[in-house]
Amino acid sequence: MHSALRRQVLRNLTTDLIKYGRLETTMPRAKELRRLVDKMITLGKQGTVHDRHQIEAYLYQPKAVVPLLMDTYAKRFADRPGGFTRVVSIGHRKGDHAPMAMIEILNPDDPESEVTFSYLVKSLANMQLQEGTKIVEKAITPTMDAGAVYADKRAFKKALAEQRSKEKFALKIKKALKNADMSTAQLQEIIDSNVSDAEKCQKEEDKQMFQTYVKKTWPENTPALR
Repeated sequence: MHSALRRQVLRNLTTDLIKYGRLETTMPRAKELRRLVDKMITLGKQGTVHDRHQIEAYLYQPKAVVPLLMDTYAKRFADRPGGFTRVVSIGHRKGDHAPMAMIEILNPDDPESEVTFSYLVKSLANMQLQEGTKIVEKAITPTMDAGAVYADKRAFKKALAEQRSKEKFALKIKKALKNADMSTAQLQEIIDSNVSDAEKCQKEEDKQMFQTYVKKTWPENTPALR
């Protein structure tokens, strides 16, 4: 891409991310956006006239984004030195198979509104829907099948890899609970509500449509955090 066009695209994306709080783009652009948005928020926190002029010179729609940077985000991240955004991998784009990502500006005051928390809830709801039992406590304390220890080498390696994956997922749940200042019981209530909505849909729709609904609504795995 031509350098002038690339700069224009990044200016547009940076403006939209600051204005709307999150957007989907390719992974390379998301990583570049993270650097630019962090710089804009830092300028907004400093709040001098020169910093304001720098923001207005780079971003589009200054009347909409400058108040956000110098007021809303400056107050939100007053005690945070950096790392104002999060990039979440969301798979690959159909057609060219480009790696896609969701980038969002963090909201420490309301972590439940962040897309990563939503993905976590949907993943747990999908697991509970498939297993038919309360899932949070089980997911936080994963255990490996005792029979796998005495299985053949290939089966043991597979069970060990699954256990490590479950332990990583458990750490994500614990981190999300800590960030949201939420108990496991409160998280379980949210998941039960999601499962209840899906079960109502199951009664109303036929089996094939319900499977499509679940596939679109709940991912099989939590997106990898970067």
